[in-house]
Amino acid sequence: MLIQTLINTIFQLILFSIIPFVWWVISARNQEGFLSWVGLKRPAFDDKMKTVIILSISFTIMLAIGIYLITSFEDKSLLVASEFSGQGLNAILPIFISAVIKTGFCEELFFRGFLNKRFSHKFGFTAGNIIQAVIFGLLHGVLLMNAVPISTIALVVCFTATAGWFLGYVNEKLGNGSIIPSWIVHSLTNIIPSLLFLFGVITV
Repeated sequence: MLIQTLINTIFQLILFSIIPFVWWVISARNQEGFLSWVGLKRPAFDDKMKTVIILSISFTIMLAIGIYLITSFEDKSLLVASEFSGQGLNAILPIFISAVIKTGFCEELFFRGFLNKRFSHKFGFTAGNIIQAVIFGLLHGVLLMNAVPISTIALVVCFTATAGWFLGYVNEKLGNGSIIPSWIVHSLTNIIPSLLFLFGVITV
């Protein structure tokens, strides 16, 4: 399982970073390093309390959607987290690699590190953050097509987009453009459902 998880993670990392990297090479490599350009840098918070509150809201929304989805699927084997069901402690490392890098980092790199910054640069932060959040929500909706009722898909799109907006706001307005705050929240919301499957709290 570990080797397969590493292979899948590397593939997804390449997939999600290739467009941002090519864009950076074409437009910004002479002005700024790639990692800084996508926001992979230490955050600096002026209002720590506001940051904690908004990150907590984002975490709650994303976790609630995840748990709601788990209960909505009749066939829970369709859920990514279900692959860890009954795998024992050997699955702990694959869970963290999958949740933190394959999903959490890759999606934050692309949506908050690339799309949000590029849209905000072109249209201003308010419009840019909304656009990236809507795309983020729609992607999660598309992934659920034919798996759950349309009403569930609509709910997931709305709430995921809302969480995406909050994450973008924290990064750009409170975290000095760093994607690390949203990366941490996103990773945690991926880890928890996987652990619930692993320890049999939820069964396939």
